Amino acid sequence: MIAELVGPARDRRTLSIKALCDTAGFQISRRIEDVFIRRGLSHDLIYNYNFRQLAGGPKWLADSEFRDARFRKYIGLRGGGDFTLITSHPREILNYYEVVHSHVGPAAWLSALDVPKGLRFASMRHPAGTLTSACFSINALASEYIQRFVPCQEDNDFLRQRLALYKLSDLNFFEALLPPFKSYLEEFTQQDHNYYLMRWEDLIDSPVKTIIGIAGELGCNISVPQAQALWAKLDHVNLTGAHKHNLRYGHGIVNGWKLWLTNTHLDILRDHGIETYAVRYGYGPMSPLDESAYTPFQQTLDDYIRRGEVFRDYGDENLFGFAFNKSNIDFSRFGFRQYPWRTHTAIERSSCRDESLVMEVSDVAEEACGIFNEAASIWINAVQNDDLDSAMIDSIMPVVSRLYNNDAELASFVSAMTATIKTDMGEKYSEPLLLDSLGTTNIVLFQGKYYAVPQALGPVDFSLPNLSGIAFTGIADSFSELILMVKE
Repeated sequence: MIAELVGPARDRRTLSIKALCDTAGFQISRRIEDVFIRRGLSHDLIYNYNFRQLAGGPKWLADSEFRDARFRKYIGLRGGGDFTLITSHPREILNYYEVVHSHVGPAAWLSALDVPKGLRFASMRHPAGTLTSACFSINALASEYIQRFVPCQEDNDFLRQRLALYKLSDLNFFEALLPPFKSYLEEFTQQDHNYYLMRWEDLIDSPVKTIIGIAGELGCNISVPQAQALWAKLDHVNLTGAHKHNLRYGHGIVNGWKLWLTNTHLDILRDHGIETYAVRYGYGPMSPLDESAYTPFQQTLDDYIRRGEVFRDYGDENLFGFAFNKSNIDFSRFGFRQYPWRTHTAIERSSCRDESLVMEVSDVAEEACGIFNEAASIWINAVQNDDLDSAMIDSIMPVVSRLYNNDAELASFVSAMTATIKTDMGEKYSEPLLLDSLGTTNIVLFQGKYYAVPQALGPVDFSLPNLSGIAFTGIADSFSELILMVKE
């Protein structure tokens, strides 16, 4: 919503960081994928495009002085388990986004980013609703598996309900969600006066009023029709790109959690002190549910809990493993392997059956992230000194070249970075630039737009006054957006 209100950034810093991440940074995920290709496992690799992007995935600040940004990547192998890879890069990489965002560290962001109070925002949802959502969520790893290996007719809410029945009937699992959640709430309550807080329920019930309030805090004066148009664009729409299952269709309603949790779960929340936060943020006490009005789902769940059994008829074992919560949970309870931090990366947790595969990915990622960070530090220094020019591109070439396999790919990097500099200086390339090739599709930059050009079209005349008649696979404002279109 904030990104829609403020619009895309056009400054040199953001554009050049985006270009660096979308070109040199993308080579990190390509090297990881090469590990699976060499082992003949590429067909079974589960690696959502959102995580292949250097700045993709959950993010937070690290280092004692918050100089580093860390990103969590989820990587799986059909029939072989999965693992989470943490990568670390200079904090300035967060400028890839017009709006810097994170799920953790409300205190850290206050000291790390020097911005006016009115430019710090936070969202809140009823704690019971938040935890219900966590139990019904399909993460991007599981989403990628569903998109590729689950028949379309089986991709429905019943699939989510079976997974949620396990998570909610296994009270050890449910309680494991609480320590990280409560830790965040404890930290946020100490800092909430420094943030403009939006309650999720207010957005659903009073979207126009809520949007106008946020716009006012940003210094944007918008009318009621403008707010209505913005909400129409965002209302219950999946905005997570290649992650096709972030939105639970037909749900996302205020107090919807009352149709899924049982009184046992509410008792657990009270025992852990979560009710305190519900009261603090205006939701009131967690009153007991009327058990005579339980839905069929609640009745089934309550029966399992009363018998002391855990629902395990969740079907696809691969999907169950990938859908198991990968973060925001005390996973020390579940026997995952953990590994120490290296210089630029760490394997956070693993259930992958082939440990040698995990270690090879770890080695490849560590090396590639080190090379990228070396180049990024040079580039960031040039950004800060307003010293971006062709000579600066030449200066990082000896470093960046170590990420690329051949001269043609390296030439695409040079073209993309040069185009970014020229565009930011107000210039537009009059000639189309071939930036990359994905299979049988060429990625071309022309006059500030990125085009996916099927090679079957042959030579394309970009000098035509109207390009609408050409059967491009996609057209986008950014390299990463177009790559996503082509992948889809």
